[in-house]
Amino acid sequence: MTNPPQTPAAEAPAGVIRTLRELPRSAVVLLFGIALNRAGSFVALFLILYLTGLGYSPGQAGLIVTGFGVGSIVGTFAGGSATGKYGPRIVIIWAMLSSSLAIAALTLVTSLVPLLAVSFAAGAFGQMYRPAAMTMLADLTPPRRLVTTSAAGRFGLNLGAAVGPLLGVWLAAAFSYQVVFLVNASVDLLFAVVVLLVIPAATPDRVSDHPTTGNRAAEAPAPKGTARYKDLLGDRRYLLFLAGMFITAVAEAQYHSTLPLEVQQRGYPTALYGALVAINGALVILVELPLTPFVQRFPMRTTVATGCLLLGVGLSLFGLPFGPWIFVLGAVVWTLGEIISAPSIGAYPALAAPTPTIRSRYIGALSTCQAAGWAIGPTIGTALFEHVGGAVWVMCAALGFLAYLGMRAGVREPVLP
Repeated sequence: MTNPPQTPAAEAPAGVIRTLRELPRSAVVLLFGIALNRAGSFVALFLILYLTGLGYSPGQAGLIVTGFGVGSIVGTFAGGSATGKYGPRIVIIWAMLSSSLAIAALTLVTSLVPLLAVSFAAGAFGQMYRPAAMTMLADLTPPRRLVTTSAAGRFGLNLGAAVGPLLGVWLAAAFSYQVVFLVNASVDLLFAVVVLLVIPAATPDRVSDHPTTGNRAAEAPAPKGTARYKDLLGDRRYLLFLAGMFITAVAEAQYHSTLPLEVQQRGYPTALYGALVAINGALVILVELPLTPFVQRFPMRTTVATGCLLLGVGLSLFGLPFGPWIFVLGAVVWTLGEIISAPSIGAYPALAAPTPTIRSRYIGALSTCQAAGWAIGPTIGTALFEHVGGAVWVMCAALGFLAYLGMRAGVREPVLP
């Protein structure tokens, strides 16, 4: 009797500890660098306070912050193209160096137009590294481990997001906002230096590791170096996935824009809003990474679609006319949806890309759609809240359902070796 072929150890399903232990050093360094970079990212948190402190009106400060947000969208889009052309390592190094200079320049300019230009540059270069970092992780990680590695990356990001504001508040109180931004610039510079010195110039090229069922683009891969974003237009199922991510981001943005207004209107203390955000952060940090190996037992289409639906349902609960407990329940349901779907969403673009040549564009398209949804979501939500009240929470439920349908139709189940 012929023995069945054995699955290589590197490709066999594994838990969190084994996955992290067997990652190459470059991947581990990159994960730590991403977490450190997130912990030291203060501009988005403190820019509007810094600007009003300089004497700008809320409207003028909001314009400059909008420039930072637009730059973030442009940066994620450009990062996908630059990564495909120059490679992820080069893009991370130059994006972090440029981000360091742009953020440092925020402390030197005071006029409106230069501040608008510099904030746009800080947003663009600060986000340009994201598609490059995810592409590099996909290059360094066996496909069967990519969802768990994505969860590990999110763990670092969320831990950094929890620690960063506390550190930033302390720096602002003890020194000044200029010092806060200079620390941010120093962290970006350190990230660039670490990648330059520690991560090798070449990463494994997994040409055959990413087949997907039914992807016709895989039958006629583009020649190396010619991949463009418009090549994604032929992958209609991936476009459905991107649409699902955009509307999910629009809904998710309501937790930091409209939710505090809802809490305030109901007459509850601001501390309740802080508690809801803390519940979300604590659950993601404590539960997501250990739960991911269990979630991976289900089809990726199921986890992504169900998670997006739960996220929308959880947010919609904030509109029900009950006591404070409904806010806690909404936060738990919304967070559960994030925990179930986010690691698979982070890994899916690299697994769905028909060839390594276009992988960075698939990743960049995801980041761009998410950034666009997070940017436009607060405008839509606050306008609905002001004029139609609870309709914003009905919108979240509808968006969650639409995202569920889009993900069910759009997400392919990756065929992993």
